[in-house]
Amino acid sequence: MTKPDILVRDHMKPVTHTFKATTSVEEVVKTLMKNHLVGAPVVDENRKLIGFITEKDCIKEMLNDSYYSQDHQVASDIMRTNPLSISPDTDILKLAEEMMGKRPKMYPVVEDGEIIGIITRADVLKALSKSRISSKRK
Repeated sequence: MTKPDILVRDHMKPVTHTFKATTSVEEVVKTLMKNHLVGAPVVDENRKLIGFITEKDCIKEMLNDSYYSQDHQVASDIMRTNPLSISPDTDILKLAEEMMGKRPKMYPVVEDGEIIGIITRADVLKALSKSRISSKRK
């Protein structure tokens, strides 16, 4: 008997915050800090994923601003374009293996090009733990 797949869709969280390409870096930083987020997706007007912006991206930009007094930037200037994303039908075990390498700590979950959720390492760990507990009970 094979184990049933543990799917991303069953363990992802809804996306609570997204940014537009034109959102100022200051607004991005304020939102990330206020909501205790390490990053968030950048989407177009149709909620299609166009980038991802993290605390690390913001730190780099704020540091550059401090040293060089550069013009204020917007999300599209510092976001990662073509971010790694994952399908809601991906098996958690496959995602866990990917996360073992130098991969992001969180993935946007995309279906038909539209962002529908976020899954983090903590979500994956929780799913794996639940799976182990339920398989021991059988």
